[in-house]
Amino acid sequence: MNILKIGLSVALSLSAIAPAWSADNYPSRSVRLIVPFPAGSTTDTMARFLSEQVGSELGQPLVVENKAGAQGSIAAAEVSRARPDGYTLLVGTNSTQSANVHLFKKLPYDPVKDFTAITQFTMNPLVLVVRPDLPVKDLGEFLEYAKAHPGTLNYGVGNTGSLAAVQMMKGMTGIEAMDIQYSGTPQAITDLIAGRLDFMITDISVTRPYIETGKLRALAVTPLKPTEALPDVPTFDTSGLKGYEFVAWGGLFAPAGTDPAIVAKINKAFTKALNSPEAAAFLGKQGLEPAPRTPEDFTGYVAAQTIMWGKLLADAGQPKK
Repeated sequence: MNILKIGLSVALSLSAIAPAWSADNYPSRSVRLIVPFPAGSTTDTMARFLSEQVGSELGQPLVVENKAGAQGSIAAAEVSRARPDGYTLLVGTNSTQSANVHLFKKLPYDPVKDFTAITQFTMNPLVLVVRPDLPVKDLGEFLEYAKAHPGTLNYGVGNTGSLAAVQMMKGMTGIEAMDIQYSGTPQAITDLIAGRLDFMITDISVTRPYIETGKLRALAVTPLKPTEALPDVPTFDTSGLKGYEFVAWGGLFAPAGTDPAIVAKINKAFTKALNSPEAAAFLGKQGLEPAPRTPEDFTGYVAAQTIMWGKLLADAGQPKK
């Protein structure tokens, strides 16, 4: 076979592959949504709800896969190495995209260079919960108890949101407590209910059922305004810790180099789902606030969040591992 025939053969092969990468027929098969936290976590619950809504819109199933561990780094690294064809996406969070770069000396992925931002999903308020037999009924009593028992309290960390929220509280109040690391929030909640942990600041969606049944006691929520999911729980700010405000977030990312037309098609489908009454009702019950953005807006938001997380963790004295 001469060079001309070889070149023609390669060209034909590439032309046969090209349609699978184009936006015209995307998606022509199922799409993987890689979730960096365990089943039952807030990120997982949100991804599974949206996958059903968006799968119907795109005409292909969106399959959720959980790849938990290392504060989301395992999942993020896998997606960063995936083919940029729109069929492997990361349900990223403030952990994977903004905090980990300040928490780890070496990451197996680059949060900026390895990804294309598609859209934000939600803003995620958190709640301070304690084991029910801890002798405190509100934030003021909790802080007094912690100061009277320095270094004896412990708390669970299932993601960087939990870590940073507690570090912020410790930095503002001077209380001492020991962190216990978990691969995900549900496992930490199990130990908190069992009395092996004293408190957590974590996602409302995974704690609300236990708050309602009395297995956990909610003391304060992290935004400046009360949340719809826990309307009777005061904020940190109104409970005496003036200026305390913290909100986590989640969104969708594709490997770097993904066709902008494919990114735009995915963004449109998720934006439609997030703006639906069904999403408002479902996410509201989880304590989440829909917050879809354009790819450009989300890129800028993540960049600003990364700077904020660097300052937050530095002020909290959090060393890199």
